[in-house]
Amino acid sequence: MKSPFIIAVFLSVMPIMLSAQDGKRSNTTEKKITSSFTAEKIIIDGQLTEQIWEKSPSTANFTQIEPLPGKPAFFKTIVKSVYNSNSLYFGIISYDSAGRNRLKAPDLKRDFDFHNHDLVGITIDGFNDGRNSMTFFVNPYGAQRDYLSFDDTYFDVDWNGLWKVKTSRTDEYWIAEFEIPWKTIRYKEAKNGATTFGLNFQRVSRNTNERSAWSAYPRSVGFNRMEYAGILTDFSPPKPTTNIQLNPYAIFSNYSHTSPDIKAGGEIKWAVTPNLILDATLNTDFAQADVDQPVNNLTRFSVLFPERRQFFLENASLFGAGISGGEGSMSGNISMIPFFSRRIGLDGENRPIPLGYGGRAVYRSNRRNFGAMYLQQQGLVNTSNQHYMVARFSENIGKYSRIGAIYTHSLNISYTAATDFLFRINSEHAIDGMFAYSDNQSNNATGWSSYIQYRYITNKMRSWFTSTIIGNNFDPVLGFISRSNVFANVVGTELNIRGEWLPLKKTIRDYVPTIQGELYQEASSGKTLEYRVELIPLSFNFINGGKLSASYIHNYQHIFSTFSPLGVPIVYGQYTFGRPLFTIASDASKKFSYQIAYETGKYFNGKLNTLDATVNLSPTPFSMLTVNVNQNRLKNLGQYSISKKVSLYNISSRFALNPQLQLSLQYQRNTLDYSSLYNIRFSWEYKPLSFIYLVFNSRESNLQERQLEQNALLKVNLLKQF
Repeated sequence: MKSPFIIAVFLSVMPIMLSAQDGKRSNTTEKKITSSFTAEKIIIDGQLTEQIWEKSPSTANFTQIEPLPGKPAFFKTIVKSVYNSNSLYFGIISYDSAGRNRLKAPDLKRDFDFHNHDLVGITIDGFNDGRNSMTFFVNPYGAQRDYLSFDDTYFDVDWNGLWKVKTSRTDEYWIAEFEIPWKTIRYKEAKNGATTFGLNFQRVSRNTNERSAWSAYPRSVGFNRMEYAGILTDFSPPKPTTNIQLNPYAIFSNYSHTSPDIKAGGEIKWAVTPNLILDATLNTDFAQADVDQPVNNLTRFSVLFPERRQFFLENASLFGAGISGGEGSMSGNISMIPFFSRRIGLDGENRPIPLGYGGRAVYRSNRRNFGAMYLQQQGLVNTSNQHYMVARFSENIGKYSRIGAIYTHSLNISYTAATDFLFRINSEHAIDGMFAYSDNQSNNATGWSSYIQYRYITNKMRSWFTSTIIGNNFDPVLGFISRSNVFANVVGTELNIRGEWLPLKKTIRDYVPTIQGELYQEASSGKTLEYRVELIPLSFNFINGGKLSASYIHNYQHIFSTFSPLGVPIVYGQYTFGRPLFTIASDASKKFSYQIAYETGKYFNGKLNTLDATVNLSPTPFSMLTVNVNQNRLKNLGQYSISKKVSLYNISSRFALNPQLQLSLQYQRNTLDYSSLYNIRFSWEYKPLSFIYLVFNSRESNLQERQLEQNALLKVNLLKQF
């Protein structure tokens, strides 16, 4: 039974010994740009009409990352920079002969999908340590996307910084004018009146699917791999001064079966130094957070839902040690995360629990990083208040390696302690791992877990091996594990074939065959629980952005304990079955796009056909409609040979007057438990990061008896920086 897995291991590891070392930096000369000081007032209007823009030096000569690495970018991009005592400014002119009506921007949502838009972006390493960066993107219609990056490995993708940008469009080019306040950027105090930032610019032209950068980097790594960045030099930012953000809110809510309620709270953020930031929160509220997307789970692994609450999203990269499993993960289906913020402020059904107060301290430098967090969760009926603490430390070793530790404590209940490391041998080889220990005082159980992962990544291939063991009694109360008492080994290889190898090279960007093997054993006994070999012999990415793939998944499952996918109990025993999967996707930047995945074949002792289809209609950037249908058809499955159909529907739409004024609507329906959910949200960003929200939610369940929960709220917050 293990032979397919052994074959997968052999086929995955063999290319490492045969491949060439091709991940070297494509631009060996460090690029430089200077910024001109001005006392002139800069009006952010996307026009660059102030005289200082004409006088300031410019830089261009972008290099392709995709589709032809190392070649000059097809369209010209010009960048200029100026600064004053309050802010750092960038003006980016992006030439495109296709005309203003061909610019791609399917929506105006903040933190839009990077892959579907024309865009330009800036990444800034204020400490110039080659490891940390903050990134700012904008599409041609002024929608913003920003995030923080740490070692190009951990990302705070939902971080929202205080910055401005405006755009303008013509038939020859489009302009983006950025203003980034010095109080948003974290940087070292200038020595001798001058300083240097790590800096890079990126542009994506969706009509040709060209991705280019000012300072080139291998396409096997990311834009935030700051060792490949250029520098902003010979300028003198002001000495960091008092930097406090005050963000109070007031909320009026009306929940079903309760009286209307008015409450207030807020947050305060104090940048004590460029390295040290303190946060405090009172009556923390997440009423405007996006609703979770429902999932009908067909595996024996728990589903990891993403965090969506703003307070926890900030600095998530620092506290986010561990591995996350799921589709495309190098750890297979295994997740092992010592701290998972959704354990705080949410109950077992993901409904909010009030948070009374809390605080957080984060210190970052080019040598070490430290973070600590404390929160009080208010008690519900028959429960007392809960107190939670998290501490994280990491020490940089050399240029690109580090060691670290994390500690979580649910006071009077349990604690978890873990150590971790990342060791980059060079630009192609990296090893990281973790060892964790938990002590749960509620059941007097102690346990441990660990993982080690090796990655080999170049422009032509990726190979990986991950070995994870999670003990039977390992229970991180403030963390997340997808499964306990398991020993997992995952190995895989993905090739990237381009150029002359492709018969349709004007249509196909690359051919990406992949093989991955996963073996899961019971940690306490060594018994094989399951193995999975996924072969993807056909996988094409087209130049226009579309995709086509065909794969075959071989499964072996040994059921020792209760397992009931979609509510159908599976008889204990051994099962071997294979399932082909077909996927096709069109260019997601067009006004009409689709993605369809169809999986069929045997499933345990029966059959299962799964269809997952998404259709997106975006006639203008100001309106869009998305419909997703996930349907599972079971036939003669399980102990009672059950046949049934389970469907999950998700319909969402968004309407916008501009990036600051938007209305979104969402409807979800799941026939598994006959539940439905409506979410309507109006948001107005009347000042940068100051919002007015109107939200209506309705949740209904009819599995045993009809239950209806509804709530409406008005929330106003004001962000003020001192």
